[in-house]
Amino acid sequence: MLKQNDAYGSRTVLLLLTILLAILLYNLGGWGVIETSEARYAEISREMLATGHWLHPRLLGILHFHKPPVTYIITAWGMAAFGVTEFGARFFLQLSLVLQAWLVYKMGLELFKAKRPAFFAVVAYISMPAVLISARNLTTDSFLTTFELLAIWAWLCYKNRNSPGWLYLYFATMALAFLTKGPVGIIFPVLVAIAYRPVTGLLHGKAAHIFTAFTLFLLLSASWYVYLMWQEKQFVDYFLLKHTVQRYANPETFGRSKPWWFYLVLAPALSLPWSALVAFSAASIKQMPKLQSRLLLIWLLVPLVFFSLSGSKLILYILPLFAGLALLAGYTLQALPPERQQKATFYTCLYFAILALALLAVPLAGLGIEIPIWALLFPVAILASLAFILRSSKDPGLKFILATLAFTLLLIPYSTYLLGHNPDKTNSSTSLVTFLRQKQLANRPLLVYDELLPSLAFELKRNIVTVQDKNRKLTRETQFESDTTWRQHYLQLSNKQDEARLRNLVQQEAVLITGDELLSERVWLIKSFKHKQQVGKWRVYY
Repeated sequence: MLKQNDAYGSRTVLLLLTILLAILLYNLGGWGVIETSEARYAEISREMLATGHWLHPRLLGILHFHKPPVTYIITAWGMAAFGVTEFGARFFLQLSLVLQAWLVYKMGLELFKAKRPAFFAVVAYISMPAVLISARNLTTDSFLTTFELLAIWAWLCYKNRNSPGWLYLYFATMALAFLTKGPVGIIFPVLVAIAYRPVTGLLHGKAAHIFTAFTLFLLLSASWYVYLMWQEKQFVDYFLLKHTVQRYANPETFGRSKPWWFYLVLAPALSLPWSALVAFSAASIKQMPKLQSRLLLIWLLVPLVFFSLSGSKLILYILPLFAGLALLAGYTLQALPPERQQKATFYTCLYFAILALALLAVPLAGLGIEIPIWALLFPVAILASLAFILRSSKDPGLKFILATLAFTLLLIPYSTYLLGHNPDKTNSSTSLVTFLRQKQLANRPLLVYDELLPSLAFELKRNIVTVQDKNRKLTRETQFESDTTWRQHYLQLSNKQDEARLRNLVQQEAVLITGDELLSERVWLIKSFKHKQQVGKWRVYY
């Protein structure tokens, strides 16, 4: 069966992914790193590359052990290859997305034994808004998802073939997932292992291989944690309680509290039009073999419930879920009768056309959003492509795919200009950096009052001084520091010595950056400055 439909074979997928990668890399450094998550990861990676301390991540000069180091190391490699730039920071993210799409195709072949639904699943995956967001904004989640999908594919191959090598790959990549984001990294691969157990008659359960592979997982996944715990015993409570139990149970621990329905609303919204296709074509899922349908439903429903119960929620926490949804959507689309496919194609083109018109209207809506006039050619091209596709004589399933690709591949470059020309609305420091360089202030001591601003440090490729006053979110974890070097980068006004140092700094040729107006008892901070300039939401004193 896999020999049929060569138009949907590996060569076509590789060509599509090559085009996708080229488009993803286009203007990749066209906008500044975005606060807060991307800026943190980029700055930690920059400091890691600068210091060579690969196992001890630092953020603004202070040890930062919220996540294992894999994401920082990969990002630092990108900077080593392409420079300490936004392009370098985001480069491997794009490769990560392309590899995920390839793995979705390979998993589709394993599950469906047919190329057409596997190809449809790839297009579904790379066109889901949540997936595209993950490649445009540096976090751990895209890399984590890559390792998780690689582990899932390895498990499917292990259960479908008589080769223990896939078992070792499964446990090894689960270990890499663990080293990327901790215990949460094994949730999806373990669920798939529980759900997908075909009766093949093969001797998969050889105790020696299972024991050895699991031992490999334990050694690799625990390596960094054991190394740190061996250095400092308080890491035991730090990792097990604060960054595992409290992160899940207490929404205020990291300030990511969201309502229980957060994922139930955003997950479908950020996977349109595919979530709508699945929802309105649920009857076609009944045609799917029981083993595959059970796997995909567990893949989708169990994590959705688990993460909905968590106190800490961000949409990219459930990124691997969208791969399962893409596989389900790919199967659903190819299983629909032609008349249903035609109807789905019409409504999908209508949906994309409305979005394209909205993209055209953005600079005219009076929202202060800017974009080059010529960049509006992208939404115009989307509308022209949709009109051409609707009038073509191709089969409706392929027309659905072509419409989705046209919208996605033209939206990506448009979005880079939208982000790049509106730095204040995207929460980057580009405008601030431009002002500091124009005024030749970039090399002076930079004091940031009551705000965490790693994007500024990254853009300037240098350390800054964070001044904490009333903002409790700025409380840094300094308990792991072996000396007092960190005090050069972090001052607390509740500390008399730090206040004295700050009074001395503002008397020098320093630059003070604040968000809000200073309270009356802090006016002394700005008395020695001659100039004040509003730059976006920031006030700059110099």
